[in-house]
Amino acid sequence: MSDGDGTPSVLAYQLDFLKLEFEAVNQAIRRIDETTQGTKNWGVIVWAGSVWLALSAPELRPYLLVTAATPLPFWFVDAYWRHVQRTFIFRNQVISDFLNGPGLAASFESGRLQGLWLLDPRAEKVKETESYRRFTRLRHTWRYQEVGPFYGGLVLISILIAALAPR
Repeated sequence: MSDGDGTPSVLAYQLDFLKLEFEAVNQAIRRIDETTQGTKNWGVIVWAGSVWLALSAPELRPYLLVTAATPLPFWFVDAYWRHVQRTFIFRNQVISDFLNGPGLAASFESGRLQGLWLLDPRAEKVKETESYRRFTRLRHTWRYQEVGPFYGGLVLISILIAALAPR
């Protein structure tokens, strides 16, 4: 796509930036997946260490129930990163809607992007919309399938160990 004199058109330039943004958004999503995996790993290490410590010393057994609190800070950090990740995922959905909807055809007709902001990897331009708030809600990510059951399970296991361990 170029103007008559061989220079790239505005739309071609914008579409190149859109490709770069799409790749950057996907890289951010992958990096956050790695970060949350590291958070889970550290959460398990700290939790298991605290349970082991409380079980290994009879004078510490009364504190077994306290080990149920050790996953909580990791749960919050993990949920927060999932919340951030959801902003990037929302942006991917905005781009997908643009590419698969009337926006792309309208852009070709006008020679420049129509209905899509460039360089908005976390969808900041639409953060006031109800769909954005609902999709990225931190309260939702606390219960997210890869967060809530995992950390909640650690809390429950600590409670069970505290209830069943000999004093």
